[in-house]
Amino acid sequence: MIIALGKHLFQAEKTTEYWEKVAEKGYWDIIDADEEMLKVLALSYHNLPQHLKACFLYIASFPLDYEIHAYKLTRLWCAEGFLESTMSQNFERYAASGNKGIESQRRLCIHNNALFGIKGLRELMASVSNARSLLCFGPHHSYPVPICLGFNLLRVLDVLTMRFYGFPNEVMKLVKLRYLAFTYSGKLPASISKLQNLAYLIVHQYLSIISFEAHRWYLPIEIWNMQQLRHLEVIGSDLPEPSSETACLPNLLTLLGISTHSCTKEVLQRIPNLVKLGFQIRLAADDDDDDDVVEHLFCFDCLTDLNRLDSLKYGVVNPNSRLQVAASVWPNFSSNLRKLTLSGLGFPWEYMSIIARLPNLRALKLRCNAFQGQDWTTYKGEFSKLRYLLLEDIDLRNWTAHHPKCFKRLEKLTIRHCYKLERIPQRIGYRARLWIRLVDCNPCLVAYTKEEILEKEEDRSYHIRIYVDSSVGNGSQCLTNAPAKLNSVLIT
Repeated sequence: MIIALGKHLFQAEKTTEYWEKVAEKGYWDIIDADEEMLKVLALSYHNLPQHLKACFLYIASFPLDYEIHAYKLTRLWCAEGFLESTMSQNFERYAASGNKGIESQRRLCIHNNALFGIKGLRELMASVSNARSLLCFGPHHSYPVPICLGFNLLRVLDVLTMRFYGFPNEVMKLVKLRYLAFTYSGKLPASISKLQNLAYLIVHQYLSIISFEAHRWYLPIEIWNMQQLRHLEVIGSDLPEPSSETACLPNLLTLLGISTHSCTKEVLQRIPNLVKLGFQIRLAADDDDDDDVVEHLFCFDCLTDLNRLDSLKYGVVNPNSRLQVAASVWPNFSSNLRKLTLSGLGFPWEYMSIIARLPNLRALKLRCNAFQGQDWTTYKGEFSKLRYLLLEDIDLRNWTAHHPKCFKRLEKLTIRHCYKLERIPQRIGYRARLWIRLVDCNPCLVAYTKEEILEKEEDRSYHIRIYVDSSVGNGSQCLTNAPAKLNSVLIT
């Protein structure tokens, strides 16, 4: 649209009167004047099916230059009802009501939480009786501010960047809610189960550092009555064991933020369709033995019955630097796993061969000494389907590959805060398309990657990009072996 509009203005008359007219009427009036241009621009929108038009326009809710995560966007689409087969055909009528003032708006988007401190804004928001969504963006607000929640028809309430020191009881009146996200470090009340339409419940803690002695809350037993739940992410809380034999959450697909205390057979067998699971254990900072980890790792035995499990996240919070888990408790990962994230476990690198042969693994993220040791060697046939690999805060020094077919489908490699690693296997560069991102790494690694993988690659059928990032605000530099006319060479 920008290019088409620019071309039109370039060819237009260069008079003060014309440009004042442009400034007054806006660019859509200019485009309307050019019927051929409007026809071209409108194709991509009008040819969309009705529900995808809504999905497309919904992106305008986010601030300019905001990093939109696909997983969040799709959840919001689902909560709004855009992806339902019974999508109303009256969407165009709703969209047309945008010219009738704020009172008729279905979605309110606040790009700066501090605006809630303005009394006039709160009074104006209180007049919006038809609102279906309230979305708050911007940086996390450290102090509580008054917020208007008097929207009885609200379906989506995303105030994750706002801190609540007490549970917002006004939420309980929003019986049509399908998506609820906020920041609160206390215990959820049993009355949360009144929200029977809730499909997405996301509660984060505002305390980033919690002592080992800190108490983990159990969610209210009534959580088992919330049959519409699809995504449950309550950081610092655990699922209680069901109180009856019939208790079940058949629609729950994602369970995050729990500890291994929730990963019992009694709990997991009541969530038969779980696709994504993330759990953790917390160690004392001065604990020198591995008994706690060994005990908690036995929960992996309970995961074998989750036939649909696709993604698994498991980590140790506050891991001891000398931690190294015994081989006797090495987990038996499901062959169905496509995504695996590990942190703080301290496994020896020789155990990696078990993960390397998972037949469906597409993404592997290793954080905070998930594996310990200076040497990692990969062999023929390992990681045959892996497309994304992340190494973060790993003490690895030497990484070698003995066969060119290691990582044969790798597309993206991210190495972050790995200060000892000096080189990556040169064979990894033999890919049709590969993006490498190095963040706060050893300068030797950056130089080696550039000289040995990028500049020595003579076959131009390979497309390699190397991004070098720094957390101190120097931007991101992109190096590429592809022709300059096809690629940008510097990203800031």
